[in-house]
Parts: sequence; structure tokens; C-alpha cells
Amino acid sequence: MPLIKDKQFVDDPFTQIDDQAALPDSPVIVSLARLQTEAQTLAARNQPLGVIIRADNIGKTKAGENVRDLTDYLPILSLVALEFPEFRNGRGFSAARILRDELHFTGEIRAVGEVAFDQWAFMMRCGINAFEVGAHVTLAQFSEALGELSKAYQPACDDKKPILWRR
Repeated sequence: MPLIKDKQFVDDPFTQIDDQAALPDSPVIVSLARLQTEAQTLAARNQPLGVIIRADNIGKTKAGENVRDLTDYLPILSLVALEFPEFRNGRGFSAARILRDELHFTGEIRAVGEVAFDQWAFMMRCGINAFEVGAHVTLAQFSEALGELSKAYQPACDDKKPILWRR
């Protein structure tokens, strides 16, 4: 999938790998479970490391995986991918805010899955700076989505003051 990072199309150096797959000599995205069980091995590699946080409930709690479980691993991570499994699942918004505001993660936060036009601006406000988008998406469409709303309606990681707090 095409990747927009910091408002530009970029080549994606990362490969998402299965838990049983051998580690290639290149940047990888692993599951939270693999990160937790192989942290020392993964940290010893001389390659950037990413992890995906799943929002679904397949084999997990109804709330999906907890982004706070990354606290001890953040120093070895270059990227945290947040899964948006469907349009109406907004757990990734909260996870991004926790990463930026509470855990002070400064690396790449990537939205993957059902990443939709009308959510991009708020995703950026929550701290997400990379987006896997469909092949049909242009940079002009992405920029248009970012400027679609002139006022903030929800609190986020940025400095925009929501309308309700302006009274």
C-alpha cells in the first residue's frame, strides 16, 4: 500500500512479518506478542524496529491490545503501527494520544487498515504522522482532507483549542 508520511508519499522500508517468520536484515514490523517474547533479540539487530497494535478482539480482550504495554519497549522502537480495522473503530485515536502525550513517543505512528479521508485530519491532530492509504489516493486529496475543517471540535495532542473550550 502507498505510504504518506509527514504529508508526502515515501517508500516504506518496513516489512510486516508473521510471528513464525525469520527476521530479515531489514526494518520490520512485528506483533506485540513477538516483541514481548523476543525483545532482546529484536533490540540487538542493527535495523529499525516497529510493532503493530491490533484493535480487534481476535484472541485478545474486547478492547484489543493495550498501547501502554509498549512502555518498556519504546526506546527500541522506531515505529508503532496502529490498526484501524473498520471505519467506526476509533481505538487508534486514543492509542496515538497515549503514545504522544503520556508515553512521549517521538517516533513514527502509522495508521493502517481502514484509514478514511474524513479521519486523516483528526488522526494527525492525535499524533499520527504516517498513513497507509489506498492506491487511488492522491497527495492533493490528502491535503484537502487536512484542511477540510478550519476549527477543532475535539481535544487532541496539538495546540488547537476545541470550539467548546473557546467560550
